[in-house]
Amino acid sequence: MSKNELISIKNLKSPKGAFLLGHLPQFNTYNKHQVLERWVEESGELFKINFVGKEFVVSANPDFNNKLLRSRPETFKRFSKIDEILKEMGVDGVFNAEGDTWKRHRKPIAEVLSVKNVKFFYPIIVDKTNTLLQKFKIYSEEKTIVNVQKEFMSFTIDITTEIAFGHKLDTINEVSNSFQNDLEVVFPMINERVTAPIPIWRYFKRKKDKTLDVALKAIEELVYTFIDRTKEKLDKNPELKAYPSNFLEALLVENETANFTNKEIYGNVFTILLAGEDTTSNSLSWTLFYLAQHPEAVAKVRVEAEAVYKDEDLPSTYETVEHLKYANAVVQEAMRLKPTTPQLYFEANKDTVIENVAIPKGTSIILQNKVAQTQEAYFSNPNAFEPDRWMVSRCPMHKKHTPNVMRAFGGGSRYCPGMHLAKTEMTVLISTLCKHFDFELNVAPEDVKECFEFTMFPDPLKITFKPVK
Repeated sequence: MSKNELISIKNLKSPKGAFLLGHLPQFNTYNKHQVLERWVEESGELFKINFVGKEFVVSANPDFNNKLLRSRPETFKRFSKIDEILKEMGVDGVFNAEGDTWKRHRKPIAEVLSVKNVKFFYPIIVDKTNTLLQKFKIYSEEKTIVNVQKEFMSFTIDITTEIAFGHKLDTINEVSNSFQNDLEVVFPMINERVTAPIPIWRYFKRKKDKTLDVALKAIEELVYTFIDRTKEKLDKNPELKAYPSNFLEALLVENETANFTNKEIYGNVFTILLAGEDTTSNSLSWTLFYLAQHPEAVAKVRVEAEAVYKDEDLPSTYETVEHLKYANAVVQEAMRLKPTTPQLYFEANKDTVIENVAIPKGTSIILQNKVAQTQEAYFSNPNAFEPDRWMVSRCPMHKKHTPNVMRAFGGGSRYCPGMHLAKTEMTVLISTLCKHFDFELNVAPEDVKECFEFTMFPDPLKITFKPVK
């Protein structure tokens, strides 16, 4: 084949699959992202698979992946089944919107989550960080072995719900709240339905389908209540428009020109709730997983914290965060090694060519992003936890460091608008925890598994917090 000759999908390699069912039996597992990684080793950076006859192209090639992401939303859209499942659940917002609808959503949502508004939201982050710190101080005194995945989930739920619409939860202190339980039902069911070959729930409601329906109804009623209350609040206090205290207030201010329907406002609030809960908490969990094995990194974060916010327990002002460069580097390195969204699903809007591969309209594509992030071609010593690689002053020019292959927040014009908020939350909490504690991993590192439920998280992850003397 000549260098310029187009490659047809039918000529791509394919890993060994089952008769009729294809690759679905291997893929329907708790670690489907690792199944894709194994297939990359078997079939190369670009190959095809099928689920009961439905064909997918899989790419672990960062050049291919970057070009696809940059060609959105015109040439590629999110895998249509994701949009179908989310709309079926009543979610119609910026995450699953496409084309002109997405363009109408994107600007106001990006403005709502801009650096300016994250600064307004910062007191919420400080408050929840302090609440979790006080809880961990008690754990450290009592030498409690902590399920950090659960604790970080409570932390991000409390932040996200208050930032989303001013609803104050206290799940950190285990105050019973049905809203938290309802949210925790949603992600696993999205994951299951997106990869289900037959939509059984549309014909027969199993127990878990009924549980999901109840959870979605409860979330919908609560969010609509807050939409109505917030509209009344802004009407009575127009001065709040200049300084919105939460996402919903800011969105309704932007909506004076965007003209969203109540359903679209609900969809965007729900999107923030889901996106802000799982991905951030899982990234925090993986960060603690590595810090517990690297006390030298904990010590560096602590030295930085003591220099930046001195005798304070945590970085109390927003301006402080930009000086926590090593804490941020630690978070970046954990996301490189353990991306919580290791794969992304797309569909071609029209016939196109990427990296000499002819892609017909309607082709479904899975981007496997984790492989490149741990390859020698892009990062020196790629499987080692080395936060210094993210510190510009400490990254020698002869070492490989290719941050543009990182896809923790997507890419192209459709990168995650909540990126700055998420990074701020993680940097603040990691800096605070390292200032006050050392960490001991209470399970062998090799026993901590990568589990996937729409996002990837560690299980089991048990850590003891030891107070700094």
